[in-house]
Amino acid sequence: MGWDDVSRWQPVDLAAAFKMGDAVQPVDVRDIGYRDAEEQIRGAIRIDPMEFESQIGDLPTGRELIFYCDRPGEATSLKIAMWSFDNGRSRVGVLVGGWSAWQDAGYPVEPKPA
Repeated sequence: MGWDDVSRWQPVDLAAAFKMGDAVQPVDVRDIGYRDAEEQIRGAIRIDPMEFESQIGDLPTGRELIFYCDRPGEATSLKIAMWSFDNGRSRVGVLVGGWSAWQDAGYPVEPKPA
């Protein structure tokens, strides 16, 4: 697998995909920042980045999985997206700029589950 197998989504593109009803699924893989956070991208599913190998199989199929994190260069989300691709998920991507870029753009968020 190469980096070019992982799509790179700008926040504006993901927001547009939501509006158009495209089959995308945001996946929150923030590490330390998740514990302190009160919000997540609306509709996101949480995967613990330390346990992702055992949790990827629980994610829905038939949708492009868009991973987002809070590390520079999308380090965590890219690692997990590449692993997911190598292990049978053909449609994976990362949110460029991650959680900060989504929040800074003012796109929809929701309270994270308790």
